[in-house]
Amino acid sequence: TGGGGDQIQDVAQTLNQPGEYGQMNKSLSGILAIAVLLIVPLLLWMWLHNSLVAKEERVFEAWAQTESNFQRRADLVPALVDTVSRYLKHESETLTAVTQGRAESLAAMSKAIEDLAQAEAAASDVLRARGRSVIEEEQALRQLYEAQSRIGRGTTAVLAVAENYPELRSSDQFLELQAQLEGTENRINVARMRFNEAVRDYNRAIRQLPGALVAQVGNFKRKAYFQSEEEARDAPKLGFD
Repeated sequence: TGGGGDQIQDVAQTLNQPGEYGQMNKSLSGILAIAVLLIVPLLLWMWLHNSLVAKEERVFEAWAQTESNFQRRADLVPALVDTVSRYLKHESETLTAVTQGRAESLAAMSKAIEDLAQAEAAASDVLRARGRSVIEEEQALRQLYEAQSRIGRGTTAVLAVAENYPELRSSDQFLELQAQLEGTENRINVARMRFNEAVRDYNRAIRQLPGALVAQVGNFKRKAYFQSEEEARDAPKLGFD
């Protein structure tokens, strides 16, 4: 037509030929394949790592609650010791003639008070010496458990002997301390069970594949159960299940 100088473009030469891959599509597919091979394992690794972090934080949180209840009891025990000691002193000073049974009762109360104070001191020493690392040392945590158990037994002994002293038992201060100690004991038992549950979930996660690989690289350490030696023998067996 017209000037005769125009050339008609052969579109067939610029399009992909049937049965072949275009250069752009082939490059894009390669990039996507490499991205998938690199990103998917990375995302999986991040998810597993964050999951272990979350489980470990639940262990720390549960232990913080348990330790908080220990501290609450540690604050109450000296008050109980002081209240009973002052009453015993008053009892000894005002009685002109002390019967043998009364003397034995006073001696039993004094012994119970002394044992309770020693148990509280022993438990406090373990916590001060170990700090939060105590939950990674089975022997230290077992020592703490035994010390805390002694406090519980000592408190029970004091309250039991106090039954022989109606005046002491009926005083407002003693009744308030008794109620608070009993409530604290219940909270300690609940916190201890929740801590052991959190430890169980965490320990299982760092021992099972593929979490075990992430735990090894991330230096996630096994946590100890807060239980006595007898209970430890019956602890759940964790494995690759």
